[in-house]
Amino acid sequence: MGHGVRALADGTPLTVLMCPGQGAYLPGALRHLRDVPSVGELLRRVDAHAAALGGTATPVAALLTDADAPGPDQLLRADPLAFDVATYAAVVASATVLLDLAASPVHAVLGHSIGDLAALTVAGTITPEQGVGLLHVRDRLLRDAAPPPAGLLATDLSAERAADLLRTAGLPQVRIAACNAPAQTVLAGPDGQLDAAQRAVRALGQRATPLTSRTAYHHPLLTEVRTAFRRHLRSQPVARPAPAVYSAATARPARTPAELRGVAAAHLTEPVAFHRTLRALRQEGFTTFLDSGPRALLSALARAALPGCTAAAPLRTPAGVDRVRHRLTAALRCAPLPAAGSAAGSG
Repeated sequence: MGHGVRALADGTPLTVLMCPGQGAYLPGALRHLRDVPSVGELLRRVDAHAAALGGTATPVAALLTDADAPGPDQLLRADPLAFDVATYAAVVASATVLLDLAASPVHAVLGHSIGDLAALTVAGTITPEQGVGLLHVRDRLLRDAAPPPAGLLATDLSAERAADLLRTAGLPQVRIAACNAPAQTVLAGPDGQLDAAQRAVRALGQRATPLTSRTAYHHPLLTEVRTAFRRHLRSQPVARPAPAVYSAATARPARTPAELRGVAAAHLTEPVAFHRTLRALRQEGFTTFLDSGPRALLSALARAALPGCTAAAPLRTPAGVDRVRHRLTAALRCAPLPAAGSAAGSG
């Protein structure tokens, strides 16, 4: 095998499961799946380990199975650690359901931003208990570092236009956090300058939407946190992933223990290049992109970026097993075959 996953000789479509970040938290997202054994077991393990570690009194199972649970903004203000753990658990549980129901194998998982931790778990590199433990450590590091109030801003600018705007508006502390699509760029920075960026974008007649986030991820403000987090990660055992793990921060598979640990910390300071990663996966022969989030955020980006490929979100809006299976089957049935000769570049 080369540096990544090669297109299969029998022409089987290559499938990637995409693990979203903070947009994945939706109150009661798993309420119709609570009786699925793998979902119940995952939520039990997450809540048991979170309770053993302390730091939050909010059970994840209640947040993800009760439609009347706090919304994203409310939960983030009241209990940011619970918000992080619930987001992580929602993606891991949803991905597990898709893996159980898929009639054909998933060949890779792709993490987007904080979804990298979920991707590592889905691939078997870390356990759910490790994932919860890492979120607790990161929470403590963020509180100890006490960075200034900061956040994320989604725009419909291209990366080039966003960079020009930041230069002309004199906003040196605002950085490009994510290039999700040719016309979707996320900015990160301290609240004051981010507010100025929002006004500048809207003055151009373009969309600028603050995202629910506890801080400015993908920004140098978190360099101190990243350094300490990476130091902690050195002590974490990591298993060889199956399937392969990709991060939108690197556009290539993580294979070595050092690379896998790097994936876990990438969301703190590394910018996301999701559009570039999608194109790289397509070049390697991937034609089916499944979103494990409840809002179809990543599948919408993949559909726009990769015409001719299949992009689906079987778990969009809370749905039961039968409906999820129907959506998943329909998506896989429509999957195009990889182009002849498609393969990853050799390492």
